[in-house]
Amino acid sequence: MKKWSESEIEKLQLHYKQFNIPSDQILKERDTLEKYTEWFNEKFTPNNKFTPEEVADQLLKLRKSGKLPRIRK
Repeated sequence: MKKWSESEIEKLQLHYKQFNIPSDQILKERDTLEKYTEWFNEKFTPNNKFTPEEVADQLLKLRKSGKLPRIRK
């Protein structure tokens, strides 16, 4: 797995808020995770693409540490 920079983590948090889908749903639904990852890579990290697994791992770490905003649907 690639190492995430602070800037990439901040962008992931911002992207999460813009995507407006709860992390549980992103992590449980493979199609949603793939769309989220594709959008994140295209918008924020075109030269350092992350895999869906890497994105899921980082989202889970952020959620467990309380660093993701709460999204309710």
